[in-house]
Amino acid sequence: MEKQHEMKRELGLLDSTMIVAGSMIGSGIFLVTSEMSRNVGSPGIILLIWLVTGIITLIAALSYGELAGMMPQAGGQYVYLKEALVR
Repeated sequence: MEKQHEMKRELGLLDSTMIVAGSMIGSGIFLVTSEMSRNVGSPGIILLIWLVTGIITLIAALSYGELAGMMPQAGGQYVYLKEALVR
């Protein structure tokens, strides 16, 4: 007799977190784009705006990565601002 394999019917912490994050990001993209299309009106300009903001986001992520490499203390943004403003 052939043994049947069944998938587990459970969600772990990571699974649940990814579902919620995906829902938030997915719905946010549709809500923001609908508002942009009301204000801008041109699909080409909307794509250009998404491209530019994607590039800006990438630059910000790389900057935070560089800061994290230079200052590995716990605290993130607080540590970066303290180092920049206390001196």
